[in-house]
Parts: sequence; structure tokens; C-alpha cells
Amino acid sequence: MEELVGFCSQCGKPIHCLHGFLNGIISDEKETLYCFQCYEEKEEAKSSRQ
Repeated sequence: MEELVGFCSQCGKPIHCLHGFLNGIISDEKETLYCFQCYEEKEEAKSSRQ
């Protein structure tokens, strides 16, 4: 079963719940939804600034 949950806040890609598992990441603030690729890029950019 596949259900649309929302869209990536970075690239706009649709994010689905697949068989009960979210196919994306909810940010630490619990307000923003990201696809896996955009979340990884965001984390890499954050760690390179430190």
C-alpha cells in the first residue's frame, strides 16, 4: 500500500508512506519533510560548516 504523505520541502518530490514506513525524513524540529537525498545534502552542508 502506498499513501502520499506530503512533498519534500527542498525539491518538491512527493513523499509516500510505503507499507507503513515513511519514505523520507521529518526534520528534528518535526515541522519539515525531506526526501532522503535532500536530507543527506542538508546534513553534509551542516557538518561541513562546523
